[in-house]
Order: sequence, then C-alpha cells, then structure tokens
Amino acid sequence: MALLSLSALSLQAQSKTTGSVSLMTGLTAKLDLNNTTTTATLTLTGPSDRWFALQFGSFTNSGGMQSGTDLVYYNGTTLVDASQNGVGAFPSIDASNDWTVSSNTVTGTTRTIVATRSFTGGTGDYTFVYNDANIDFVYARGASASFAIANHGANRGYALNKTFTCIPPAAPTASAQAFCAGATVANLTATGLAGATFNWYTTATGGTALAGTTALNTATYYVAQTLSACESDRTPVTVNITTLGLPTATATQNICTAGTVANLTATGQTGATINWYTAATGGSPLASTTALTNGTYFVGQTLGDCSSTRASVTVTITTVNAPTVTAAQTYCSGTTVANLSATGTGIQWYSTVGGTPLATTAPLTAGNYFATQTVTGCESATAQVTVTLNAASVIPTGDATQEFLAGETIATLDVTTATGATVTWYTLNGTTYTEVPVTTVLTDDTTYFVAQDTNGCESPKFGITANLVLSANSFNLKDVVVYPNPTSGVVTVSGSTQLTGISVINMLGQEVLTQKANDTSVQVNVSQLASGTYILKVTAANGATGSVRVVKQ
Repeated sequence: MALLSLSALSLQAQSKTTGSVSLMTGLTAKLDLNNTTTTATLTLTGPSDRWFALQFGSFTNSGGMQSGTDLVYYNGTTLVDASQNGVGAFPSIDASNDWTVSSNTVTGTTRTIVATRSFTGGTGDYTFVYNDANIDFVYARGASASFAIANHGANRGYALNKTFTCIPPAAPTASAQAFCAGATVANLTATGLAGATFNWYTTATGGTALAGTTALNTATYYVAQTLSACESDRTPVTVNITTLGLPTATATQNICTAGTVANLTATGQTGATINWYTAATGGSPLASTTALTNGTYFVGQTLGDCSSTRASVTVTITTVNAPTVTAAQTYCSGTTVANLSATGTGIQWYSTVGGTPLATTAPLTAGNYFATQTVTGCESATAQVTVTLNAASVIPTGDATQEFLAGETIATLDVTTATGATVTWYTLNGTTYTEVPVTTVLTDDTTYFVAQDTNGCESPKFGITANLVLSANSFNLKDVVVYPNPTSGVVTVSGSTQLTGISVINMLGQEVLTQKANDTSVQVNVSQLASGTYILKVTAANGATGSVRVVKQ
C-alpha cells in the first residue's frame, strides 16, 4: 500500500500542486491543494484491469503499513476511502467515503480518476496542511488482472518528499488607463485575488518588474498578479499620457482702462481650456469677469483632468483720457469732419457715443459730435463738441468781362462787395486757385476770381475775364504772328513793324523773361520756364505795345 505525508511550508499561495508524480510504470499521482476552498484534488492513474492504491500518512522509516494510516484504492467501480490494518491485513473501509469522484475515464489500458475532498476529510482520514512544503507517496497495485484485494508482489513502492509548487493564479483584470504627464507605475490599477501583489512590465513575457517610481509613457504595459512566489500570466493594458505644454501668450499685454480677465489672450492645444491665476502654482482659476490690475498673471491650460504648468504674463492697464476740445465750434457750410478740432493722439469722430467712426470726408451738419483719442491701442472716453454752421457769404457781383489798359492791375477791375467784407482775388491754374494781390498786373484774356467774407465764411468765387484795350500809341496785334503756340521751346514773334523788345509775364503778373530786339521777327526761348500760361508783351520801335497769350508745354 502507499503512504502520503506533508511537511511545513512557510509561504502561502492560493493553490499548489505536486504535479504529476510517476510512481511506477502505468501508475501516477497528482495532488492539488486549494487554500481558498480548503479542498484537495487527487488525480490518480493506474491500469484499467486491476486494483491500485495510494496511501496518505506521515512516516520516516518506510513504514507505510501501520494500522490506522489513510489510503484510497480503486475497486473496479469507484475510489474507496479506507484505512490500513497493518502488514498482510485487509484494509478497513471508512465509515464515510469523503472523496467525491468527478471523473473516471479509461484511455487505452489506463484509467484516470479525479476526486476531491476537504483538507480534514472524515474519521480516519489524513488532514492536509496547506503550509506543508512537500508530501510522501506510498503506492501499490495488483500483481494480476483482478479487482479483488490480493498480493501486490513487487508492485509497490515509495515516492518521498514530493515538493508542492504553487499553481499560478489567473491573470488580473485591468482596463485601458489615462493619466497626466508625471504619472508613475504606482498610479496604475488592476484587479486580482485578495492578498495578491501586482507587478508591471513593458513586455508580455520576461524582463524585470518596473519600480513604482518609473515614469509612464503612452504605451502598452503588462500586469501580472503574484500570490507568494507564483506569478500569473500578464494582462496587456493600454496607457495614454496627456502632456500639456505651456499655453502661448504674449509676455506683456496692455489692457485698456477697466479690463477684465476676459480681455487677456492666450492660445492652447485643441480642446484645452485656458485658465488664468494670480499665482504660479495652486489657487483657483479667475472668473472671466474679474477686474484686472497692473501686475503679473499666470496662464495655464487644462485638458480633461490634466493641467499644464503656467506661463507668466505682465499686465499693464492703460487709462486714456478724453481728448481736449473746444466745446463749441463754428464752421462754414460745406466743411467736412476733417475740419473739426481736438487735441490728442489718434483722434476719431463719431456722430453718437459709440458706433462707427466718421470718415474725414463726411460733410458737417449742425449738432453734436464726439471725439476720442487712442493711445497704445486703447480708445478713450468721448469729448462732446457742439457744431454751429454758418452760411457762405454772398457772392460778389460785377461784369463778367472787363477791359483794361496795359499796365493796370487787379485793383482797376470793377466788382461790388459788401461794406466791410474781406475781399480776396485768385487766379486759376487747372483746378488750383492761387491767391494774388490786388497789385497784380492784368494780362489780356485772363480770368480773375474774387470772393468776399462777411461772417468768417468766404463766398463762392466770381470770375472776371480781363481784355486788354490798346492805347493810342498801341500797334495792331493783327500784324503780329506768334508761333508755335503752344510751344515747348522757342516761340517766334513776327510782324510788319520793327520790334524792339519782348517781355514774358506769368499769371501772377511777374516778369519772368525779357529780351531786346531790332527786327520785324524775333525768336524767344521759353524752354526754361515751367509749364503754364504766360503773357507775351511786345514793344514796337515807335513805342507802341501789345500782348498775346502763350502756352508753355
């Protein structure tokens, strides 16, 4: 018959096994102990045509046949729970069979029986102690094909000190996990057996368990659970690390007058929330309505549960006063916004408080206007101006065509103006009016313009065309030919009378060129003169004079 013994084991595990122990040809035994359920499971194989037995007990002298020691045997039908009665005696069947057979199968000539009982069993049963480190087996089988208990002959033996090894627990369960930058292996979580410890790895097999202080990266990690020295298979766990850098913000920000946190600007990652603080670390985010003051603020970004470090921003509050204005301003009809007066920087005008700035070309109307000034991007409050518009003075009157004698000035032109009015004369060159004094010498076929001012608003301009009247000693200009006209260089003056001099006079009455002559034909070089209209004054030998208009290109 056979004997089984257990010896002390200091380490604990969830379950352990002897593994399959080969007792003799065609006879094996495997004992599994489950400390959670306190059950022992025996897997016993032997020949399918005869009895075989396995003894449990504790012995040191190979004395496995002592009376009262525990054993089991197969009797052709089931596994029998029995006790030894000494050498040569038939075993006694226990009062209760405490082994529950869960499987009894035959493959070829080999029978395999699987049976389970509690650690303590019943009366006469050996008590399995989970902490024992090993066990001794004693075994026997019939010498011939028979299920009657008979002499086993040499078909018996001992298998001593068969060590238990733990049965690895199932792999733990763990789901994908997300962390903020700075998380370590200690932050990872998994679920396993009570009392188990968890080891984390970067590979599915092999390698060394990671220290709890190891920084995590976005990667796949693997977790195993260990009960005593038994480590499970590893479960893969996807880990995602959210890394948030500093938000982008202008280091110095200028805020106008009564700015709030909502006026501060910073840019973060897509989906991130920008938060502002008064400290580099800690504290609560500021509400967007919080009034700003001069000083340093700190901006960070948050995505999910992750927050970045904070960037510092220097905030300057700029308060801009309203521009300086004369509250009442008077202008003439036809004046534009460009004529309004205010002292400041970046002046803008409005027809109402707020709204859209007026174009400088917008015509003025009587009423209120509002001015602001802008300094370093900050617009001030408004200053009000009340505008009064005066109508233009009445236009002067007179003959539109008037004659004059050579050498006479604008003062000789006849024009009617209001008593006390300021009178101003102009010449026109293209679209440009040029003010000229009344002492300006008149030139033939030239239009002069006059305006008067009786209330600070000049009237429209009245034009008078001046025609030269020949004096008694004048010669007939019909006898004089001037060509080419217009000219860009040399002009020829030719007539039937001997000429003694040529003068060129601009439209302001200024003599710009003189040339002596002693012939009936004279060439005058005007190439150095500016482009425009000139009066060519011709003097004859008898002292007579005449004038003609010449255009210099």
